[in-house]
Amino acid sequence: MYLMLPHKKFSRSGFTIVELLIVIVVIAILAAITIVAFNGIQQRARNSQIVQGVTMYEKAIRLYQAGTGTLPSVTGCLGANYPSDQCWTGINGNRTVNASLDTMLSAYISTKPTLSTRQLQITAAPDYRLGATYNYVSQADARIVYYLEGASQRCINGVVGTTEMQGTQCVIQLGL
Repeated sequence: MYLMLPHKKFSRSGFTIVELLIVIVVIAILAAITIVAFNGIQQRARNSQIVQGVTMYEKAIRLYQAGTGTLPSVTGCLGANYPSDQCWTGINGNRTVNASLDTMLSAYISTKPTLSTRQLQITAAPDYRLGATYNYVSQADARIVYYLEGASQRCINGVVGTTEMQGTQCVIQLGL
């Protein structure tokens, strides 16, 4: 005689390894997209900070020119908090914060903004730029040169600047 044992039903609880792997891959893809988007947002924010500061300095220099009839006759970094007070270092020369330039512009700009503290390498040699500099050669040849992070960035005037390795150089011609 055969005894009939009751048939046990096995219920499936939990996930299979394939289901878990699919979920992990989807989460990894979403994380990668988020990180890339976040990095782009940070770069745009830093570039906006530089553009805002350069715009303030351009107005201050124009006000100085209107008040004195001449452009400031010294070269120097625009802004504050540069590492070692240098916004331009390397084989193509150095630019530092210039107390004389700061004094000339102090009546026209109340607080020196921090334009950038992030160095951008512009040539294969150790040649770095940060933020902005005011370059004076003569009344006809005075300009603000500033650097934005990333290649082919749009400058204040809407034109795409010159790409130099890690950044884009933009120029505002102030001379006559």
